[in-house]
Amino acid sequence: MQAMPLLSALTLAVLAAAPAAAQTVTVTPTLNTRLTWTDNVDTSARDPKQDWIVEVSPGVSVSRASGRFRGYLNASLRNLVHARETEDNETYLAFRGKGEFEAIENAVFIAASGSISRNDTSSFGRRYSGDELSASKGNETRVWSIAPRYEFRFGNAGAGRLGYESRWLQGGNNTLGDRQQHRWTLGLSDPGALRLFGWGVDYVRTDTRYEEGLGRDVMQETGRATLFVNLDPQFRVRLIGGYESNDYEVVDGEEGAIWGLGFDWYPTERTTVSATGEDRIFGTGYDVQIRHRMARSVWNLSVSRDITSSLDELAGGFVLDPVFQLFYQLTDPALPEAERISIAQAAYERAGGVGIRTNAYYLQRSARAGVTFTGARNTLSFSLRQTERERLNTFSGFLLTDDFTEFDYIKTRSASVSLSHKLSGLATLNGALTRSKSEGQGSSRREVDRSIFTVGVTRKLGSDTTGGLNYRYQKAEGTDDYTENAVTATLGMRF
Repeated sequence: MQAMPLLSALTLAVLAAAPAAAQTVTVTPTLNTRLTWTDNVDTSARDPKQDWIVEVSPGVSVSRASGRFRGYLNASLRNLVHARETEDNETYLAFRGKGEFEAIENAVFIAASGSISRNDTSSFGRRYSGDELSASKGNETRVWSIAPRYEFRFGNAGAGRLGYESRWLQGGNNTLGDRQQHRWTLGLSDPGALRLFGWGVDYVRTDTRYEEGLGRDVMQETGRATLFVNLDPQFRVRLIGGYESNDYEVVDGEEGAIWGLGFDWYPTERTTVSATGEDRIFGTGYDVQIRHRMARSVWNLSVSRDITSSLDELAGGFVLDPVFQLFYQLTDPALPEAERISIAQAAYERAGGVGIRTNAYYLQRSARAGVTFTGARNTLSFSLRQTERERLNTFSGFLLTDDFTEFDYIKTRSASVSLSHKLSGLATLNGALTRSKSEGQGSSRREVDRSIFTVGVTRKLGSDTTGGLNYRYQKAEGTDDYTENAVTATLGMRF
């Protein structure tokens, strides 16, 4: 799996694409430092241990917002040094990048993305997933993808797409095994071909190959035909028929017809409602998306049930989560895109947005809702989420060393509230409170109730320098109790 060449390609593409418009490329070297005192640094010990942790992380943020290449990347070399628990010292590359190149105008596009991160792989860990101190090598995950596609138009309003995407996942020393996924897509549609009626067809085939000994190769094929009934410019109905097959549960595979119904409703320019329900081989599948925007608030709701995998989520699916979008809106618009996504992702993970890490596919049912209120000096967000993950009946050929080893069913619930208050033109007060609960059922049963509270102040010390002081409290109760108080001072510089 050629990870580093792809990382280099992403970097060079952002920096070198279309020299004629080089002024649109923004390159920002950064240096972020952090000093943390914690009263419970060792999550494996019963007795709390105090420690000081120093972090010095040089990095670079690159973005390009116009021309034939658009994209961003954010890379930093994280160096964490402990005063007492020196065996926990870590140095690693943290990276996230995404870009798209328009190779042939309005026809051929090539998208690429990559990420390197370290997160706790279990829903039942003592620290929450996304804790910046959970930086052990065993939790490192790398995901890379490259996706060329061809788009074309036909008739008055018809559109077609032919695409291919290759994804790589490298699990390092954690519970995830290395795998590669190949996905082919074909779509043709003309929703208004006959004014009242329109049509669409799409086909997707996904092949997943595992490192030897970790899992057998699996495949999924899905084909759908859609009849659009345009009852009104603001409302249309979708009638769906199709066929699907996969061998996730059993080696011989299973297959069956797809029958479904959906609608798209646009009552105002600020409101969109889309809902789909289908009869699938695993039962009822559905996807409901509601978004409403007002002058000073944004409301989001999504409900879905489908088969998915850790790779689908790690490859960037979380960016579409309405809860992630709420945290993204809390970030400073003046920051580079890569930094905004990185900050929003950290808050999203703290609110329970990261799923389990497993080698196998699973059936997931999720419900997520959130609202953000924006005032002259305040931004207030509320979010609720519930996710149920069910192990498919058999995992013949899969090596499981994750939460699904002992659980057939995992349920997580969380509620979060975040506030950003501008104290002045230079200083901002930030606070967040998250409550979550994880439950596992199967050969054993386990529950963890988690509370996380953070409050802090950030202040611009100069045009390119920002300092901050933050307090964090987290508590986990259940099978394995854990409590921590931490104070962190930060200093960040952009050059």
